[in-house]
Amino acid sequence: MSIYYQDDAVTLYHGDCREVTAWLEADVLVTDPPYGTASGVNGADGYGRREARESRHADKPRTIANDATTDTRDAVLAMWGNRHALVFGSPRLPDPPIEVADRLVWDKKRPGMNGGPWRYRHESIYVTAGFVRTSDAAVSIFEAFPDQKDHIHAKPLSLMTALVAAAPAGVIADPFSGSGSTLVAAARMGRKVIGVELEERYCEVIVSRLAQGAFDFGEPA
Repeated sequence: MSIYYQDDAVTLYHGDCREVTAWLEADVLVTDPPYGTASGVNGADGYGRREARESRHADKPRTIANDATTDTRDAVLAMWGNRHALVFGSPRLPDPPIEVADRLVWDKKRPGMNGGPWRYRHESIYVTAGFVRTSDAAVSIFEAFPDQKDHIHAKPLSLMTALVAAAPAGVIADPFSGSGSTLVAAARMGRKVIGVELEERYCEVIVSRLAQGAFDFGEPA
C-alpha cells in the first residue's frame, strides 16, 4: 500500500479504494462517489454528463470510472458500515444504502444538460445522524457554481468547507477524492483527512492544490 502524498493533515493514496483500505480507519465519511448516471437515467443522457461535450471541457473525459452503475459506490458504503457519512448522489436515482437522516441540496446555479422534461440544476446530498449545526444560518440548500476546469464533476471548495464544518469530530475520509475539494477543505479547517483517488492525473491535481496552501483563496473545486 503506497502513500502518494502526506503532510500533517492529509494522507492521499493512489489506487482503488476497495483495495487500498486505510481510509476505513477514519471516523467520518465525506465523499462524492460514482453513483451510476454515466449511462443515463431512463434512457436519458447521464445527469450532468453532457457538459463534457462543451468546448470548454473538450480535454476532459465525459465520465468518471465505475459510473455506469452504483455497484462500486454500494460496495464501498458497505465497507464503511453504519458510521457517520455524507454522500452525494443524483436526485433522479434512489437514495444510497445508508441510514439517511437529512437530505440536502446543492444548487449549482445553472442547469445541467441531462435529458428528460426538466434540466436539473441540483444534486442531492445524503447525511446520516451525528452531523452538527454550525450556526442558525445553516440551511439545507447550498448555492455554489461548479468549476470544472480540473475535473468534470468537481465540487466547489465553498460547498465542501460548509459540509466538512458540520462533520462530527474525528478524521475525515474521502475514498473518491477526485480533484481534492474535501481534502483541501478539511486541511484548511485543521482536520485530518485520508483520501484515495483511482486516477493518477487527479492525484497530481490534488497535490498541486494542497501545495498552494493558504495562498489559494479561490472557489474552484
